[in-house]
Amino acid sequence: MATAPLEGLERIGEVEGLLSEGQALQERLGELGQALRQTAEQLEQGHPPSPATAAMLIEAAKDFEGWLERVQRLLPGPLEPHLPSTLEALRAHRQALEEAALQQKALGVLEQVSSLAYRGTEEFLPLSAVQFDALGLMREFKEATGLSDTVRALAEGTHPYNLLLRLVTDSEMSNEEWVNAYQKVGQELGQELAVAAVRGRLYLPE
Repeated sequence: MATAPLEGLERIGEVEGLLSEGQALQERLGELGQALRQTAEQLEQGHPPSPATAAMLIEAAKDFEGWLERVQRLLPGPLEPHLPSTLEALRAHRQALEEAALQQKALGVLEQVSSLAYRGTEEFLPLSAVQFDALGLMREFKEATGLSDTVRALAEGTHPYNLLLRLVTDSEMSNEEWVNAYQKVGQELGQELAVAAVRGRLYLPE
């Protein structure tokens, strides 16, 4: 089964790293806020502020500025210098990347199904029907704005098309996996297609 492009996985990893840094920075700012409230009380009582608190404030501001700059390079459009809203934007971006990766995996499965060939001189109608449906799903997925249950099933390897491909290409399945795949393909896609797959009548051209 096709996998998500390496570039997409790297971008998801980059977002995860920025989210982790942002959450740690949020905790630091919370602790710094408490320290500043204590400093304000001390100022009201006539005590000078601690140099350590001022240094912490400057360091946190620099760290936030550097973090926000890296986030800005990743996300489109201007960002408000506000940590909670920036974290929310990163989470939304991560979700979009994850959905794109799932869709790409699903499309990869459909492309493989569309590429299946039959060892015979005549058209094998059960395979032609499945491939026609696969091409229709590919067009549908490319035009859709969200993830359907079909996309998720294909990406997760639980759709009958995934099992059909396993029957054709995976010789390492256990007996139990083989029986389950054979029965599922027969029930969902037709017994003729399941028999052709296990008899080696279907193959993926190299």
